[in-house]
Amino acid sequence: MSTMDQGPHHGWHQGPYLGTDIAGLMHATRAEARRVMESSKGDLVTDHEAILDRLQTAELISGDEARTLLDLYRIGFEAGEGKGDAQRAFFESRSIYDRMAASGTASPVALVVASAAVGSFEVSPGDDGSTTVTIARQSYGSSLAGIGAGIGALIGGPAGATLGGAIGGLIGGIVDEKKDKKK
Repeated sequence: MSTMDQGPHHGWHQGPYLGTDIAGLMHATRAEARRVMESSKGDLVTDHEAILDRLQTAELISGDEARTLLDLYRIGFEAGEGKGDAQRAFFESRSIYDRMAASGTASPVALVVASAAVGSFEVSPGDDGSTTVTIARQSYGSSLAGIGAGIGALIGGPAGATLGGAIGGLIGGIVDEKKDKKK
């Protein structure tokens, strides 16, 4: 039985699937990302809602965490679309992540998805010594971190979720970098 079998958990098989390596996890994350994105017809907020719903259904994150993670995603998405100040959005996102991490009750999956949201921002020194914060327009880092965390958790529990989320966030960051270079 593969980790992608259809079933009551919105497409993700419940239970660990052993024997998958990092390359397999990366492939599964990319394949699931394509499937989710095609089904939502490019609406990234809808993508992210669907991903968080799956993670919540699989009991990998709580309802409160799903709402917080969606808020985090919207903050970054709006900043990337020019509807909000990127620097303010970065600090707000980092503050939300810090509160989750310090709570001691956040799930590993929620933390890795929140971390990817913060990681979607790029902080660099400006020419005049000031801090410049940017974020890719329509960032895929957070969405792919959620997909990777979900797949990873099903393969190997919380440790798999952390690894899968990190891999998904990395893939999303690479996608974002390539998109920015094409502009």
